[in-house]
Amino acid sequence: MALYSDKVMEHFLQPRNVGVIEDADGVGEVGNAKCGDIMKMYLKIDDDIITDVKFETFGCASAIASSSMATELIKGQPVED
Repeated sequence: MALYSDKVMEHFLQPRNVGVIEDADGVGEVGNAKCGDIMKMYLKIDDDIITDVKFETFGCASAIASSSMATELIKGQPVED
């Protein structure tokens, strides 16, 4: 049995939306001291809609994959959600 699903491996090997938004409207950073993972996410917001999102993650396969997956879910959503 595989440790990670095919979808998780796809996002780990080919992550989406990696990078920095220099003029971001919002930046969040979170880390886990126990395992050493660190994730920074940048948001561009226009009329209360997240129009662009990028991330930088230092960590394991699941941390990178979940960051990539999150960006796909977040983009286009209202800030309120």
